[in-house]
This record gives sequence, C-alpha cells and structure tokens, in this order.
Amino acid sequence: MACILLLGAGFSRNWGGWLTGEVFGDLVGRLTDPALVALLNRASSFEEALAQLQNEYARSASVQAQAQLTEFQTAVTSTFGEMNTAFSKIVDFEFQNHSDSMVRTFLMKFDAIFTLNQDLLLELHYLNDNIMLGSPGR
Repeated sequence: MACILLLGAGFSRNWGGWLTGEVFGDLVGRLTDPALVALLNRASSFEEALAQLQNEYARSASVQAQAQLTEFQTAVTSTFGEMNTAFSKIVDFEFQNHSDSMVRTFLMKFDAIFTLNQDLLLELHYLNDNIMLGSPGR
C-alpha cells in the first residue's frame, strides 16, 4: 500500500514560512487600491479574492478590472517571492545531525508527498538536494 504525506502551512512554518494570517497581512500592506483591501477582507482567502478578480476581468475585460487584477497578482507574487527568497538562503534544511531524526529521513518514508503550500520550500530543499545523502532512507 502506498504511503502518502499531505502537508500544509504548518510544515514550512518550521523554516520561517508564513501562516495564512501573515500572508494576509503582508498582502494588505502591498495593496494600494482600497477596493482590493476591502475585497481581501471580505474573502475567505486570498485565493478566493484572486478568483473573484479573475472572473471579473474575464467577464468585463475593463481597464479597471485589469488594473486591479494586475495589482493583486503582483502583490501575491511579491509576497511569496519574499518568502521563497528567505527559503533559498537556508543553508541547512535539517535541524540536527542525528540521521534517524532528520527531516529528510522522515520524508523519504513516503511514496508521494502532496503539499497545499504555495511556497517553494520542498522544491528548493527536498527536490533539488540529494536527500539520500546523510539519510538512511527507507
């Protein structure tokens, strides 16, 4: 039977990743259009706000809808870009050196890993590194 791991924001938090509230706060700080801030405050998530802006632009193709969509996409890209830049500067993905307790040893136990995160922590430090080095693996 396949062994599958599902990860959420709590996983990358261990390396300084932001939780939903922190992403929200950062986005609010990047938006200059008060209507976008209001939309973000009404929406259940930034993804929902983005979907609403995309739908409005697809429906109307107005200059205002395009400007709002562009500003929001730029804010989201900048927010995650900042977090991913910090992740890229992490020198050691591990918290300690005992191979049985390494993160890589834990992750190698799974046949598949799915993440709900929009950050690039795993891509930067799990996929790009040779995780078998220093790990007993399975």
